[in-house]
Amino acid sequence: MSILKVWLAAPAAAVGVLVAPLALIDPPSPQYQAAPCYNGIAPGNPWVTSCNFGPRPPKVRGGMPDQAAVIACRGFPGCLSWYINGP
Repeated sequence: MSILKVWLAAPAAAVGVLVAPLALIDPPSPQYQAAPCYNGIAPGNPWVTSCNFGPRPPKVRGGMPDQAAVIACRGFPGCLSWYINGP
C-alpha cells in the first residue's frame, strides 16, 4: 500500500509543481482601443464621424445630408452644399 501511495503522490507532486506557477501568473490585461469616432461635432467638418449620433447612412451625391453634417455645417456658408454635391 505504501508503494502505491508513492507512485500516485510523485506524479501528483510533479503536476502541482508545473501547474502552480501558471496559477500565480496574471492573465494579460485587455488592450483597449479607442472608437473610430470622437465625442462631439467638429464645426465646419461634416466628414468626421461622431459618436453622438448613430451610424451614418450611405452618402449619395445630391441626396439628403445626415444630422451630423447639418449641425457641423451650421454657420459656414457653402459647407452643406459642398458636402452634398462634392466628392
